[in-house]
Amino acid sequence: MRKIITTAGKELLLLKRDRTGLLVLFLMPAILVIVITLVQENVMELTGQKNTRLLFLDLDEGGLGNSLRGRLSDNNFAIVVWDKRQKNSDALQAAVAAGDYQVGVVIPEKSSHKLQQRTEGMLEESKADDMKNAPGKIPVDVFFDPGIMPGLRSGLTAQLQMALETIAMEAKITVLERKVTEIVGQFGLARDAGPLPTAGLAALFGRQLFALQDGGDSARAGTTPPYNPVQQNVPAWALFGMFFTAIPIAGAILQERRSGIWIRLASLPVSHLLLFAGKVVAYMGVCLCQFLLIGLIGVFLFPYIGLPAFVVAGHPLAVLLTVLFSSLAACGFGIVLGMACKTYEQASTLGSTVVVASAAIGGIMVPVYAMPQTMQQISIISPLNWGLTAFQDLLVRGYGGAAIVDDLGRMTLFFLLCILFAWKLARTR
Repeated sequence: MRKIITTAGKELLLLKRDRTGLLVLFLMPAILVIVITLVQENVMELTGQKNTRLLFLDLDEGGLGNSLRGRLSDNNFAIVVWDKRQKNSDALQAAVAAGDYQVGVVIPEKSSHKLQQRTEGMLEESKADDMKNAPGKIPVDVFFDPGIMPGLRSGLTAQLQMALETIAMEAKITVLERKVTEIVGQFGLARDAGPLPTAGLAALFGRQLFALQDGGDSARAGTTPPYNPVQQNVPAWALFGMFFTAIPIAGAILQERRSGIWIRLASLPVSHLLLFAGKVVAYMGVCLCQFLLIGLIGVFLFPYIGLPAFVVAGHPLAVLLTVLFSSLAACGFGIVLGMACKTYEQASTLGSTVVVASAAIGGIMVPVYAMPQTMQQISIISPLNWGLTAFQDLLVRGYGGAAIVDDLGRMTLFFLLCILFAWKLARTR
């Protein structure tokens, strides 16, 4: 028993001296549990408790737009009004397609006037029992972010359709009340004199007046593409694996430092930056192989198990650049990890924790739009978010290389800062 107590005391003493290890053991798990809990809780709120950001453009400026805005506000929609004098329908569609908003709605011109005409005309048609020449439905354009899941898209569509049909029902009741008043006045009847004429009322109240339609006919975005989980999951988890190469990079550096090889290499007429460059080139090849392997699985294996095939169409060079710059960011993180940590245990624990946390807040595990507003703002600090956003712009939204310049620039800056910090650490040692 005494030996056990002595050994335990020795381990506690070593842990007390290892401040980095203490941070990993206590601070990082605390951060992870907060991040994961917030993300999971907000995913549950997508069932109807969380506000969905909706862009609203009212080209009609009549009663229909005001009524629809009021009903959507009551149904957990965060309405953002689009100023038609400064931004048109195409700009609204581009904002939604870029992922800034989950859904956009455009009320066409003269929609309120058409609604009044349709309700009055339908009542006359129901009286005549002639529905062949019935007027068409009133179109309402709706745009969805290509990155949202199909379940959420279906739920939003149902809420929009329900709000429009409720407005249409109120308009029908208003017309019916007016017609009843005219009949009562025409025949000189009291309101409670007898049953009201009901011929054709079932047809009147059973018909829909509105038709939600995908308004995506602009040259850039086109019709909203269907949600394809393969196009998001393949690059997402490829990124996750690529950033885990930071751990073997750090392990290699620590082994060289522990064995004295690093000191002998540094004594040669070779700068530390060249030593770092050799590691970057080697592990960039590893990252390319990782992405290629996961991509081949998406192309050849997924169709055999009932999933859509992974497709890289339109901008393969831009996809390759995204892979290369993501590899640079992962290698930079591994090098600074190897220079900053003192033991392999520290590097492996800290590296895996940081990568998992970055994946959680960066949208790899849960889409960014499903997170609380605070978490969405924090997600921009994750290098995995930069890479994932670039892949989504290319593979999901169909954008060109110009759309990913900002994300590639962030990854380049991250790599340079990591190398600079690692170089300073190497010079001090």
